[in-house]
Amino acid sequence: MSAQQRKKNKKKNNSSTAYLGFLSVLAVGIVILLVLMAAVGSCKGSASPPTESESETTPTVNSGSSAKESESSSVSSTNMGVSGNVAGINIPTNIAKPEETTPSDAVIKIPYNAEEDWALYVIGNDNPLPADFTVETKAVAGERTLDSRCADYAIEMLNEAAEQNVGLFVTSSYRSVEKQAQNMESYINNLISQGYSQEEAKIQAEKEIALPGHSEHNAGLAMDIVSNDYWSTHSDLDESFEKLPQFDWLIDNSWKYGFILSYPKGKENITGFIYEPWHYRFVGLKHAENIHKVYKETGEFLTINEYIERYIDME
Repeated sequence: MSAQQRKKNKKKNNSSTAYLGFLSVLAVGIVILLVLMAAVGSCKGSASPPTESESETTPTVNSGSSAKESESSSVSSTNMGVSGNVAGINIPTNIAKPEETTPSDAVIKIPYNAEEDWALYVIGNDNPLPADFTVETKAVAGERTLDSRCADYAIEMLNEAAEQNVGLFVTSSYRSVEKQAQNMESYINNLISQGYSQEEAKIQAEKEIALPGHSEHNAGLAMDIVSNDYWSTHSDLDESFEKLPQFDWLIDNSWKYGFILSYPKGKENITGFIYEPWHYRFVGLKHAENIHKVYKETGEFLTINEYIERYIDME
């Protein structure tokens, strides 16, 4: 082999050795890069789990993966105590539910029974009795009569008052429609004699006397009751009766016999009539007791209109 040829082979060997060295360095670099990437991935995999606030603000919804549900329940148990999981959203179950109660002011209405509640209806200038109305009456005090179905209750009440030395006098009770018409005409004429015009007298009279066929007296349910010596010092019925002990006795005891004060003070716009502390009307034992309970608890005298509206289911 010539010297020139040996020189060429030496250069070729040197080039191969350099190329192999470059490849070795490149391989080492790639290995180092892979190791670094693996280390970075390991660090990311060991990152801290989301905080409680992150877990609450961004709940994970899954479609049924049992592994994720288990993980979610575990996180929820750590952060919030015992919890459930609905569609992957953590719902605390250790919060006490409020008891279901009926509001203290809730009213359970009494079903109307036509047979038992025969006396529970409104009578007034806007609520007349039926045109064919009739009533069977019974005496309760002398010539004074009431519907026979409530007369015995009135008799018992008057007897009880007498036994307690409470002098009561029934000045009016059942009144026929014809008698009602006479009373209305007489009172209108009396007002006219005092200076009222015909129209003014009619308007005023209807505030104090029910129209014929529109009176609780016509129904045989009402009594006008005063003291037994009332007429010795009075010429007409007026509010002064409320200052007498007989009025107090009636308020405290009339309900026991099924009677209520029909036209209370301050309820004129509801009843359509002036305040009449002497006028008591039968509604039945149960309903009179209920109305009295409201009075004892609140100081309010309910009219029959209000009582039916608030407490009776008419359907």
